[in-house]
Amino acid sequence: MTKENVTMPTPQELAEFCAKCADDKLAENVKVISVGAVSSIADYYVIATANSEPQLHALCSELERRVRDEYKLHPTRTDGVGTGGWNLIDFSSVLVHLMTPEMRERYNLEGLWGDAPTIDVVTKLDNVSQKDQ
Repeated sequence: MTKENVTMPTPQELAEFCAKCADDKLAENVKVISVGAVSSIADYYVIATANSEPQLHALCSELERRVRDEYKLHPTRTDGVGTGGWNLIDFSSVLVHLMTPEMRERYNLEGLWGDAPTIDVVTKLDNVSQKDQ
């Protein structure tokens, strides 16, 4: 596939794609929060829980690879790899937070952004998959 054939996703499409990738790799409690109206940092946060450090690293690698393969996008930065419990993948308009249960509970990002709407992407995607069968 040439670069000309790649359609750039909207921030919401990218966030939903990242959520689906995390769900496919067995992340738990995957959430997409629309923070664009209340934050200048990003348009969407994707938050997902990994149950172990190896799963956390696998999620990070898989998500970066799938976004690169699908959209030819690379993160502007990644933080936390190898530091224990929280990896951040920054796609500018979409920030992906992959966390262990302990880190997710401690930092409670959903609570910090409680005024922002949450998109139930995984349920939506599951419903689409069931219709296709």
